[in-house]
Amino acid sequence: MKSLVLLLLFFTASFAKDSKLIKVNNSFITTFEYGEMLYNNPRGIGCDTCHAKDAKGKKIVSFQHIYKKKKYDCVLNVPNIKNVDYKVFLEKVNSKKNPRKKFSKEQVCEKLIYKSSIMPTYFLVEDEVKAIYYYITNLK
Repeated sequence: MKSLVLLLLFFTASFAKDSKLIKVNNSFITTFEYGEMLYNNPRGIGCDTCHAKDAKGKKIVSFQHIYKKKKYDCVLNVPNIKNVDYKVFLEKVNSKKNPRKKFSKEQVCEKLIYKSSIMPTYFLVEDEVKAIYYYITNLK
């Protein structure tokens, strides 16, 4: 019986010593999983709807616009956000409007698409934006 108690104490002491060396992440989900969840459904419509599952963007729609009796064939392509700088990403995610930009008279489609500001405003906190950014920059 005495040897059993000593053996139990030995294992308990060695386990306690080793557990100090192991750094355990007690998070419920990882940053990658949290970012994936937010990317697919941040507040209603997911980023994946427009930017695609791989965050490389895609063509959303093509349409014809008539301006001053001239027809313009326009295409709305959503940009690749996989390699965007974090500062730019953070600014764009929570912006309500595109900043002012000048267009030439020939840039009818570009001006129309840019001024429409189709990017939804999500009102994400910075931790949520960081998680989404971490997710898209670590997609394989």
